[in-house]
Amino acid sequence: MTKLRGPKFIQYFQPVLEGLRDLGSSARPREVYAWIAEHHSVPKDEIESTNKGGQSKFENKVAWARFYLAKAGMIDTEQRGIWVLTEKGRKTSLSHEEAHLLFKSVHAGFQFDGSEADEMPTEKSVDEADASVPDEKVFLNQDAIQEELVRILRGLTPKGFEELSARLLRHIGFENLKVTGQTGDHGIDGEGFLLINRFVRIKVMFQCKRYAGRVEVKEIRDFRGAIQGRAERGIFLTTGTFTKVAREEASRENATAIELVDIDRLLELLIEEGLGVRETKALTIDHGFFAPYQPDRADSNQAGLQT
Repeated sequence: MTKLRGPKFIQYFQPVLEGLRDLGSSARPREVYAWIAEHHSVPKDEIESTNKGGQSKFENKVAWARFYLAKAGMIDTEQRGIWVLTEKGRKTSLSHEEAHLLFKSVHAGFQFDGSEADEMPTEKSVDEADASVPDEKVFLNQDAIQEELVRILRGLTPKGFEELSARLLRHIGFENLKVTGQTGDHGIDGEGFLLINRFVRIKVMFQCKRYAGRVEVKEIRDFRGAIQGRAERGIFLTTGTFTKVAREEASRENATAIELVDIDRLLELLIEEGLGVRETKALTIDHGFFAPYQPDRADSNQAGLQT
């Protein structure tokens, strides 16, 4: 079997374009991830595996594909959090070889700063793409911070993780939350209400699992059985991930809806809400700025500090 050339993520160039076209030429990242997983033969292990920062390797590869397509003018980058096809993207169809050529062309022409250059996938690194996509990063040290957060979250006590989950849910709009995890209520760790508008609110129950592995479909079914008839919706939070079958079960039609919050989404929410992390300001020296005013190394050894 012939080995495909280039970084592995370029296999998602065409699926990203196809998915956006099918979704109406614009979509949120998670909609594109779901579309590709549904319409292409993505290996189960790739969908469910994560990098050191807790991010799905599959989703990260798709994000790298979007990054290069955006640099090639096929996806609009104006609005953060929304992927939009340009006119060029609407008309483009890429074979693997064409995707490889596009990667090489964009990679050769893009000007990186020092921090990005170390993280960009190369022809030789073919490619785990564990680093976050450069223009998706909000903070320079986000990868390192996420790795540390994963370690901290998985080291919490069961009660501590339940209380932290309740605090997070309060931050994103839940009311009258209470933690019930110590009562042995069939795996229900807490409950509360989500205000839909000024007149309507729904009851929600949640479950928390400190896992390093994957939550299986049985646990989703058991959780649904526990909240059936007692809440309009459930939320399952974990420091691990969910199997593909578990995700399918959570969104099954004609059943109580269950929202899934895996380690990737958990980290995003903590950072967005500023829970357990603080944004700090720091100065860095732009050495390139001073370069025109500095002597050559050979001259500097002789000149010392004299002017």
